[in-house]
Amino acid sequence: MPVRPDYLSHRAMTILSVVLFFVCWEVCVYYFAIPRFILPAPHVIFLRLAVELTAITLWQHIWATYSVALLGLCIALCVGLPVGWITYHSRRFSATTGWFVVSTQAIPVIAIAPLLFLWVQSEYWSRVLVTIVITFFPLYAATITALQRIPRELREVASLEGFTRLRAVYAYEAALAFPVVVAGLRTSMVLATTGAVVGEYLGGRYGLGALLNVARGLFDTPLMFVAVMVLIVMTLGFAVVFRYMERMVMRTLE
Repeated sequence: MPVRPDYLSHRAMTILSVVLFFVCWEVCVYYFAIPRFILPAPHVIFLRLAVELTAITLWQHIWATYSVALLGLCIALCVGLPVGWITYHSRRFSATTGWFVVSTQAIPVIAIAPLLFLWVQSEYWSRVLVTIVITFFPLYAATITALQRIPRELREVASLEGFTRLRAVYAYEAALAFPVVVAGLRTSMVLATTGAVVGEYLGGRYGLGALLNVARGLFDTPLMFVAVMVLIVMTLGFAVVFRYMERMVMRTLE
């Protein structure tokens, strides 16, 4: 399948902008003689990254963050979509639970995370719970918004044809709501690593958040940037896999 020229230009522009960013960073650090403990040059960070990748410790931290983020996102997906669907179709359920869901989002997660660590004795599951709290609402809200955008006329015709609510999900709701739900899932996917890092930063021996905490205590700025760069690559990896899965689902629905 031939690649479109606009895609090639877009990818080239992205690579060029990334290269220019690091070049400007390197030049500024050298020209202004910025100390390494304040802002290390990119070549220092990449050299440190190469060293850390040869050790097993960094890989343990990466796996700890990856497993928490992925599990938290999957649980939030399995809970957020059906809860959003029930909230849309049931006024009683919406009236009794809607205020609670909104209230959980009004409180900063960094404020309730210590309570979650106190209530959940397991260090691993407390971090998963923090991730679920962060990633749940975008999926919940996207599901409700997607269902609200389905034309009322279509629902009336389906009702006249004898469609039950569960049958309507397979008949038209899933296909019509998919684009909006995907947008919510994309947001939750980015927030999943954030939730995992917040949980690790507040309590935990393993994970990139814990690594950031240790590097901060040692004033090891290059190691902090290594952890940040790994987080960026991890999030981009989530995005690539998600886009591939999205295209597969879209082809199936078509």
